[in-house]
Amino acid sequence: MNESTLSAISPSDAIENQLPLTQSLTRYLNARCSENTLRQLSLEVEDRTQQLKTHIVFNQENNLEDNGHQSYPIVYQRKRIGALNLLKKHDLPSPTQSELSMLSSQIGILVKRNAIQALSSKYLGKKASLQGYSDQILNLEKTIERIAAKLCPVHIQAESGSEVVDVACSIHFSSYAKHHPFYEIDCASCDEQDFAKKLHHVNTAMNQGCIFFSHIDALSLTQQKYLLEQLTTQSKNSASYTSKIDLQRIRIISASESDIQSLVEQERFLPSLWHKLNFFSLQIPPLRERPDDIYILVEQLSELYQLSPQQQLTEQAKSVLKNYRWPNNLAELEKVLLRTFTLAQENDISEQTLVDIYPELAKTSALAQNPQHCVEYLLSGDLTPFNKYHPSLQKALSYILEHWQRDISLKELAANAYVSSSHLSYLFKRALQRSFKQILAELRIRKACQLIEQNPNLRITDLCMEVGFGDLSHFEKIFRRYTQMSPREYKKRQQP
Repeated sequence: MNESTLSAISPSDAIENQLPLTQSLTRYLNARCSENTLRQLSLEVEDRTQQLKTHIVFNQENNLEDNGHQSYPIVYQRKRIGALNLLKKHDLPSPTQSELSMLSSQIGILVKRNAIQALSSKYLGKKASLQGYSDQILNLEKTIERIAAKLCPVHIQAESGSEVVDVACSIHFSSYAKHHPFYEIDCASCDEQDFAKKLHHVNTAMNQGCIFFSHIDALSLTQQKYLLEQLTTQSKNSASYTSKIDLQRIRIISASESDIQSLVEQERFLPSLWHKLNFFSLQIPPLRERPDDIYILVEQLSELYQLSPQQQLTEQAKSVLKNYRWPNNLAELEKVLLRTFTLAQENDISEQTLVDIYPELAKTSALAQNPQHCVEYLLSGDLTPFNKYHPSLQKALSYILEHWQRDISLKELAANAYVSSSHLSYLFKRALQRSFKQILAELRIRKACQLIEQNPNLRITDLCMEVGFGDLSHFEKIFRRYTQMSPREYKKRQQP
């Protein structure tokens, strides 16, 4: 990968600011694209917030014959901020136009993420933006891109511990009011007097910006009535006009764990207030529904909480984190990693250490000992459960299902999955905790068992050839490994 920067700020600041954006874009494209596709891509983007440009080239081979050039604009809120370039090669299959259009659209979101992080760090003292590359998160950010353009009220519903502040900051720092104040009021921590004081402070101190009401479902009916009064449009001739929140200049963002509409129906929330808050509604997908984002979040939080660079989670430990249900979402993940890196004695933090420090993960540990029952799904021909996995892994599993009787090599499988052999091997180990050879072997043995059950008189040598084994002794060895008995013993059990 080659990268260069043109900047209107100092060179050292430019490099420091550019690095997170370059890392984010590179990580995203590596996760979404095959190696052949990456070799044909170059990327030019501009982050106007930090006055820098980034150029990324994934292929350093200049001697390949050029077969044409296409450029796809990268746009955010209808403004061009860069281009995704495809340099076609004779010897490589090119991605489709729809794939490249989708990539350019999502790259715009990632560039904006970098800007949001810079602005939130500058104005709030902490980086606040969404993370991960799951479709759920990218679709949420695509919605934020559209609604941020207008200062309309937005309500966010999410489970406990979700990224509500990150979503609120993404909305505010994507708007034209991004350089104006962002003020949060935690409704769960305010009594009626505190709530009135904070609203009065906001009204007198702010004439433009954003007010974020977190846990708004915790407001009493009295507090709700007071807030409604502050949001009610007043005539300019009214003596109390200056004490009201001007919804034409200040955006209201609210968030709740409860379904506010249900509270309205139970007469626990004012319908007139809900009408004012619910101009746009967003839902944050819980962490358990986007497991692939967990690795990204773990990587970033690890950098934040490691006591030294030598501290690392093993792959088995990461697998435990991925399979856990996370009832308190990101807040719980952050707590687990902080406690783990603080209390762990060894640098290579194992699954057992993780469970000892946070016993709730024990149920996940048991699950990790029994990896996803992928062979059962392959036997049934059902590939739906693999939809959440990397596209290349899905292609590889589909190819195995179609050609399981053949002598498939990792190289052949990788070529049909449009990814390198090493990366495909990594995808199998990360997602399924087994190599493709282990999955293929178990699939063949399970097929052999089915054939014996259908015809107990089938000859062992014929069975061996039927399920793709060329060597009888090797077949019997693998059969015993998965069934704890020989093929002949299995046959006898099926005979009357």
